[in-house]
Amino acid sequence: IHGAAVLGVKYWVVHPIMPFGIQDTLIDKVKETRALNLEFMKKLLSFAKSEGVIICLENMPFTQFSLSSPSDIADFVREMNDSSFAMCLDTGHANVSSDYDTPANSLRKYGEYIKVLHVHDNFGIIDNHLAPFEGTIDWKDFSAALKETGFDGVLSLECAPDKSLQRDMF
Repeated sequence: IHGAAVLGVKYWVVHPIMPFGIQDTLIDKVKETRALNLEFMKKLLSFAKSEGVIICLENMPFTQFSLSSPSDIADFVREMNDSSFAMCLDTGHANVSSDYDTPANSLRKYGEYIKVLHVHDNFGIIDNHLAPFEGTIDWKDFSAALKETGFDGVLSLECAPDKSLQRDMF
């Protein structure tokens, strides 16, 4: 966080902590997961605020983890109730489960909390970080949602390199 502040980075994206793994809903650890995340994020937020950095909690691609869906993350951000704690909407993560809404609708519903977008595509099964238009996300609708919400945060492409690229190019 300090390094981000030194570099003038405004937003710092973090995943929820997963003290009981990615299937806490199956082992009845949802309350404990939330409590530990609240404790951790409050401490993290205190330091981030002292550095002038906004923490953005990212939605996850795990269907059995209690802090995965965009709605879970938006609820958590509301509970934190601090302007220095926001949301990162990951389009690919939002697309991996039919339980989640579309990335476009998540942007429409939770746009007031979203400061960072991690943009990538997939086929709704695994988080394989494809470039936009290579999977099943409706990018026309997502583009419309960007315009409708007036999104003015940070957009980061989070795509894996094409396998046809030669290794020595990196």
